[in-house]
Amino acid sequence: MKKNISMLLICSMLFSLPLQVQGAEKTETETTTEEETQEETVPTLTLDEAIKIGLENSLTMEKVNNQAKITSLVNKNSSDTKKDLDEAESKLLDAESSIYSGRKKIYSSMDQLDSAQSALDNGIAPETITLPNGTVIPKGTDISSMPAVIAAIQKNLDDSKRQLNSSLKDLDEGNSKYLANQAKYEATLQFAMANISNKLSTSTITSLDPTYMGNLIKEMAKVQDRVTNYATNIYKNQIALLIQNSYFEALKQNKLLETKEKAMERGKLQFEFADYAYEVGAKSKDDRNLAKMYYDSTVMAYDLQVKEANNAMLELKKNMNIPLETPLQLEEVPLDLEKGFDLQKGIDSGLRARLEVKKAYANVEIYNALKTAVEYSNYKENDNEYQEASLLLEQARLELKDAKLQVETSIRTSYETVTAMEKVAKKSLGLKANAEETLEIAKLKYEVGFGADNALLKQLNLQDVSGTMVEVIAAEENLTSVEEKMIEATNGYLLARAKYLNDIGILPY
Repeated sequence: MKKNISMLLICSMLFSLPLQVQGAEKTETETTTEEETQEETVPTLTLDEAIKIGLENSLTMEKVNNQAKITSLVNKNSSDTKKDLDEAESKLLDAESSIYSGRKKIYSSMDQLDSAQSALDNGIAPETITLPNGTVIPKGTDISSMPAVIAAIQKNLDDSKRQLNSSLKDLDEGNSKYLANQAKYEATLQFAMANISNKLSTSTITSLDPTYMGNLIKEMAKVQDRVTNYATNIYKNQIALLIQNSYFEALKQNKLLETKEKAMERGKLQFEFADYAYEVGAKSKDDRNLAKMYYDSTVMAYDLQVKEANNAMLELKKNMNIPLETPLQLEEVPLDLEKGFDLQKGIDSGLRARLEVKKAYANVEIYNALKTAVEYSNYKENDNEYQEASLLLEQARLELKDAKLQVETSIRTSYETVTAMEKVAKKSLGLKANAEETLEIAKLKYEVGFGADNALLKQLNLQDVSGTMVEVIAAEENLTSVEEKMIEATNGYLLARAKYLNDIGILPY
């Protein structure tokens, strides 16, 4: 009779519990429905939308674009500088030639005038003279008795002297301007050379042929403009990667929050079951206390995770440069685990597209131009200037090799990481089902009375095959741990994939 009563009590307990759980589930469903209704007003943000908004709002991109405009302006100014240097050099050479020829003519004319004046002072005709009446007085004729003729010749000589003096004055003024312009030109060359020395880290090369110096300046600006334009795309994708990583982190923390919430709900149900069973005398107080302790720990874990999720969302909003109070709901990102990657293609892509390699190639081009300028500036192979230019070019080539090595190493490292994370992510997806099954078995064993050390089970002689509350809690914790590891694994794969694509120079934005 007692045995039948005990069985009835257990059955009554088991049948009443699902009703309570169902009631709890109904309340939870209603709450979830209310939350979903509220969430309908919150915009769902995809990864691409987050990146697009972030790039549009990025202050860093504004600065990068502004720098690109400055570099483009410098390139234009460098072309103008080369043109100005060429024109200035040509004008100075023409002016120098004109001044030399003019001075030579003036001094020759002055010598002729001095000779003519000396002859006239001695009463001798300095040149053949034709009088108004048609009479011709040959050069060298004694005209000391012809004062009128002497006066006329003197007047002509005085007029010629005044003209020569005026021309000489103009020539002196022109020469002064020429010297001033030459000084400015040389100062410009020195400034340009100092700028080249500073940028290219030269020490012995203090002067270059102006034409090839202009070519070098133009080449430096052109290469810098090209690298800057490419760097703009690199920085744009770096910002996109930052937003992408913060999006993944926020998504991960929100998933962990969901996991903590589920663990809290499971802990609550388990505690309610243990509490109810204790009240009817079917479970011990120890079981109730253990269930309560576990439930409280899940509540604390949930509260801490709320903080982590909120902070991750704040970081994402900061990187997107949107108001921090903006409500957001993130959309799941597909894993695409079956895609796979070709390492060799990735290395080839990275060696073509990575900024480090492009900068290294640009340096080789610039130092090639420097060596050309040195060669055409009449430096010999044994001159320090020539040797320095050769060593700088060789250094640029070595740095190019090193850049390629560093890039390939980083790509191989990223490949190993993304491949490993892909395997981990795949395996983690199958762990959850096993953990859930283990928990269900532990709960079933416990809920039907296996493991509860009480009078009812002793009367039924079932205590030897019983489960325990410790076993249930361990299974609960294991499921939570597996869920968290699965989230960490999938998030780790997404981050590793994003980094690998960045390392091989894929610029999707």
